[in-house]
Amino acid sequence: MNLNDKVKAAGVVGAGGAGFPTHVKLAAKNVEYYLANGAECEPLMHKDRELMTHFTCDIVDGLNLAADCISAPKRTIGLKKKHTEAIQSLKKECETHKIDIHLFDDYYPAGDEYELVYAITKRLIPPQGIPLDVNCVVNNVETLHNIAKASKGKPVTHTFMTIAGAVKHPVTTWVPVGMRAIDVLELAGGPLTKSYGIMESGLMMGKLVQDVNQPVSKTTGGLIVLPEEHDLIQRYNKPQKHMDRIGHSACDQCMYCTELCPRYLLGYDVQPHRVMRSLCFTAMGPELWNQYALLCCQCGLCTLYACPEALYPREACVRGMNDLRAIEKGKWEGDQKPKVHPMKEPRRVPLKMLTKKLGVSKYTAEAVYKNLDIQPEKVLIPLKQHVGSPAQPVVRAGDNVSQGQLLAQPTDGQLGASVHASISGRIADIQDNMIIIEA
Repeated sequence: MNLNDKVKAAGVVGAGGAGFPTHVKLAAKNVEYYLANGAECEPLMHKDRELMTHFTCDIVDGLNLAADCISAPKRTIGLKKKHTEAIQSLKKECETHKIDIHLFDDYYPAGDEYELVYAITKRLIPPQGIPLDVNCVVNNVETLHNIAKASKGKPVTHTFMTIAGAVKHPVTTWVPVGMRAIDVLELAGGPLTKSYGIMESGLMMGKLVQDVNQPVSKTTGGLIVLPEEHDLIQRYNKPQKHMDRIGHSACDQCMYCTELCPRYLLGYDVQPHRVMRSLCFTAMGPELWNQYALLCCQCGLCTLYACPEALYPREACVRGMNDLRAIEKGKWEGDQKPKVHPMKEPRRVPLKMLTKKLGVSKYTAEAVYKNLDIQPEKVLIPLKQHVGSPAQPVVRAGDNVSQGQLLAQPTDGQLGASVHASISGRIADIQDNMIIIEA
């Protein structure tokens, strides 16, 4: 079995984003750069830093195996220069294997895929394109760790997570896939307050957890707890109708959202202030204005940092993209050759300033790695933890399974990823695209 087949069998997906099946990337051709993304930039998140510090060999092995698989001659790991322990851990291994290290300043969003590719290679991905369009492949460092494990026949059964914010003992650790969010919080001693909200995988690009019994998946990078009355929790709880109404009544077209947009500064024609204008001039139709949303990366800076009136330009952009896709006009037809804005560097947003603006400076504990013995009584394994179609069960209710055993796999010819048992036990039920295992 070659590496591609092993990675597919192990159910490896992109751990730093939407969960794109990794075996598809390993079929790429004509690749010059293989880039490891460790430029973690979400406030309060430390998983990539801790992974690079404590699991260096696996990351380097995974990068080399993947790069060799697609014959990519240049290999680089990108991370922030403030992470000195991770740099020291990587340095010796990278020198031995002739891997470059690229150090980023502490700004947001350094870990954006387009930003990472440009910073390391000085190449700009075409609008709505992917790194492969400029002969690059990018993987998150956890994905590379999982590739190394897959090469030894070990499937993905755990996700590496930071549990932080308003919890007693912030921590980063390996968590069995399918463990309920409410149980995961207990690994950090539990919340500091009775009424709280939970953000999954980041305050900026993450999402509000609507059900504390929701299971974590392969793509869950962390859980951040904030008091229920915190402004961020209140904002993420607002319905779209409220966001549109306040945008319609209060946006004064100051353009701060556009002038601080990372994609706009990188040269892409993203103009959130014009998208906001469409809320006021609806008679013009989405075809005219919402085109300026099509290249939005949804980083959230416009909404959570730039707007002086606390409006929702990011959410307007998302609505604009969805509107255009619904009428089959979601393809960018503007300038195909982005040109970096001359003010790109001076307008970077320092992470400290962002953390202060979000009102979470009091929660900046280090959340260092701990090897915890986690034995959940029950896990709820989602059949869709990836881009593509849900995996199809190969087990039945009542079956006994062992940790690492195959539970479900993609239908032949469909994009997807296999799913494995994260604990040993009995299949209690299969329902709602979920396999429930009781220990």
